[in-house]
Amino acid sequence: MTPAPPPAPRPVLVFDVLGTLVDQAGSLEAAVQGAGLDAGTARGVVTTWLGRVADRERDVVAGRRGFAPSGVLDREVLAGLAAEGALPASAVDRLATAAERLRPWPDSVAGVAALARDFTVLGLSNADRRTLAALRGDAGLAWHEVLSAEDVGTYKPDPALYVAAVAAATGGATGEASAGPPVMVAAHAWDLRAAAAAGMRTAYVPRPQGDAPRDDDAFDLHAADLADLHGRLLDGELRTVG
Repeated sequence: MTPAPPPAPRPVLVFDVLGTLVDQAGSLEAAVQGAGLDAGTARGVVTTWLGRVADRERDVVAGRRGFAPSGVLDREVLAGLAAEGALPASAVDRLATAAERLRPWPDSVAGVAALARDFTVLGLSNADRRTLAALRGDAGLAWHEVLSAEDVGTYKPDPALYVAAVAAATGGATGEASAGPPVMVAAHAWDLRAAAAAGMRTAYVPRPQGDAPRDDDAFDLHAADLADLHGRLLDGELRTVG
C-alpha cells in the first residue's frame, strides 16, 4: 500500500488573548461591581487598574524593574487602589484572580475551535500561566499551545515574546512545518506592529476597546470577526500577501 502523503504545511495562527479572545475590561468591570461599586465607578476603577498594570509592564520591558507575573502586578495595583479608598480591602483577594474568570467574546470559543480544526492555533499573552490555564479550561479556548509572558520573563511588545512565538510556530511547540511565517491575530494594532517587526504576518480583528490600525498600518489581513478570518484563510487570501 502506498503511504499517504504528509499533510501540506498550514499557517500557524498566534492569537493575542486579553482583549482579542476575551472581554478583559468588561469582565473586570463586572467583577468590581460585584464588590459593591456602581457601574460608572467600576469602569473608572478598571481603567485605572489596567493602566497601572500596563505601566508596570512597560517598566519591566524597559528594565526599570524585574519581571513579575501578571497576577502579582494585579495584586500590587489592587492593594494600592484599596489603600486609596477606591476599593474595599475585602475585595482585593477576589479581584486579584478575576483574570482567571474573563468572559470570551461571543464568537471566540466556536471561532477558535473552528480555526484549530484547519490550522495550528497558539496563544501569546501577557497573562500568567495560571490565568491562561483557567481560560483554556473554564472558558473553553481550545488553542493547541500557549505562551505566556511568564515563560519568557518579559511583556509584549518586547521582541522576545514574538521571537519565542516564531520559534514555537516553526517546529518547537507545534511539531509541524508552517506554511510561511506565523500569523499574529490581534485586536491591538500596537501588538501587530511589534509582531510584524519580528517577521510575523498579521491579521487584525476589531474588538471593543481594541487599538484600531492607523492609516499607515499595512497588516496582511483585516477580518470582521473570527468566522470571517477563518473563511479568508481557507480562501487562501493570506497567500497573496506576506
